[in-house]
Amino acid sequence: MRTTTDGSSRRTPAAEAARGLGLIGLLSSAFVLVSTFTPGQHLAVDGAGVRWVCLATAVLAASMYLPVWGRLPHRATLAMVPLALALIAVHNSVGGDDPYRYGVFYLLLYVWLGIHHPRWTSLSTAPLALVSYTVPLLLLHHPGSAWTAVYAVPVFVVVGEVIAARSRALGRANAELRRLAHTDPLTGLLDRRAFTTSAERLKAGGETGVLVAFLDLDGFKPVNDRLGHAAGDALLQRIAAYLVSDVRSGDLVGRLGGDEFALLLRGASASDAEAVVERVRAAVVEASPPGVPVGASVGLSRLDDHPDVETALRAADAAMYEVKRATHRASGSAPRPETSPAERSRA
Repeated sequence: MRTTTDGSSRRTPAAEAARGLGLIGLLSSAFVLVSTFTPGQHLAVDGAGVRWVCLATAVLAASMYLPVWGRLPHRATLAMVPLALALIAVHNSVGGDDPYRYGVFYLLLYVWLGIHHPRWTSLSTAPLALVSYTVPLLLLHHPGSAWTAVYAVPVFVVVGEVIAARSRALGRANAELRRLAHTDPLTGLLDRRAFTTSAERLKAGGETGVLVAFLDLDGFKPVNDRLGHAAGDALLQRIAAYLVSDVRSGDLVGRLGGDEFALLLRGASASDAEAVVERVRAAVVEASPPGVPVGASVGLSRLDDHPDVETALRAADAAMYEVKRATHRASGSAPRPETSPAERSRA
């Protein structure tokens, strides 16, 4: 199983592909098994032979549901393709002269290849499919019908490749949608939900020594008032870029909203955190537009000291507010009206 960005779990691509092939095998074996009891069916051998093939297919298909597939590389499921083609060939050899059933299992196999494997995989298996398709016809003394492989196998390959192309495009679109769903559209940083989810995952995994930094810009409102909101947006984008470049590898940066940002500092000592905070403050000053100075107040909290990430963020917010007040007292300036964390929590 693989954990997603929202904390849920899903099967790995290999497990999904294995289960898909297993489902096809189970349904196919059940369909053929029923057909052996249908009056009027002409079989090349007695029904018992066909039923043994169905049993072998069902056992193989059931094995695709074993947990081991979730631990294997995705391409490992391709090892089942030659075996599946061999079983289809055996089935067609003992299954009689039913022309409607002869090619349907190839089609199902290539639909599966298209859904679960990249482009050109179907084409690469064409030689095996050609052998699997023609040998039963030759064994059944239908050499004339063997020529149908000239168009049948290309059709199977085209079906697989078309589905693979569409699946790849759909996968890219879904990946982009997932990215947008967890990304702040203005800055490209993690949004609040993605940031807290990532932090909660670290906490649930038992990681210690994680610090949460809450950053609030000082003097951002005059940028919007004097230079316009476009200038304010551009400033936020520059600051976001500086934050990403100034944190350490493995640390996380998110935008909580407005002019508030959060940093997750992994395995950080007090000196590490102070160094990051100083770089961040310097970066904010450097990003300020000419004539409109902007600064940053940063508060810290230790994730281990709190039951969840939101509580740690509130503690860092409160620490940031105290830093902001202390800075204004030291400079002798009157702070702009602020809403304390307690007041914000009551709002």
